[in-house]
Amino acid sequence: MTSILKVDEIQSKTGNGVSADLGKGQVLEVLSSPCDGSSVTVGSGTYAFENVTGVQTLTSSFVDLTGSTIAYTPPSGTSAVKYEFQFHHSRVDTNVYSSMKFFIDSDEVVYARLQISGSAIDMRQFFSWTINIGGSANTNTGRLASWTSAKTLKMQAEEYSDSYDALLHESTHFGGSSTNMFMMPHLTITAIR
Repeated sequence: MTSILKVDEIQSKTGNGVSADLGKGQVLEVLSSPCDGSSVTVGSGTYAFENVTGVQTLTSSFVDLTGSTIAYTPPSGTSAVKYEFQFHHSRVDTNVYSSMKFFIDSDEVVYARLQISGSAIDMRQFFSWTINIGGSANTNTGRLASWTSAKTLKMQAEEYSDSYDALLHESTHFGGSSTNMFMMPHLTITAIR
């Protein structure tokens, strides 16, 4: 026997109208894939991930970080979108100084800047930033007043100079050897009610 529950309205336990907080903070959808050119369908649409097949060598000018770009439209009722990008960072020279920026369309989210510095760095990096929706827009924090159409989310990166060469998506010493190995980046977008 199948049971079906149908209601016209959900009210707070005091009976004073709909509870505005019901379901707040719940995940509405998760869009996630390795950056292998896959097309992934979620409730808000179908999205194509970049196809990253090899190393990216940084220069002393900011360029798009391969694999990090996606044009996304959150589902109705979204109050926050969490952007998470994983990528491998290694080096040619002993020391590296890499700077990274996060963008929503052409606006840099200033407080989301990332600096990777050190000696003999060869490791997977995790970048995460939450974009809140509603209220007054703020490019420093990435808050948006509203979000009803596609916005391009991406990262850009540069190295300090040619004396501090940095490599992305490649390990230079995997498995105890000096053999370079490709490490595919991974992107996840989470829409939160």
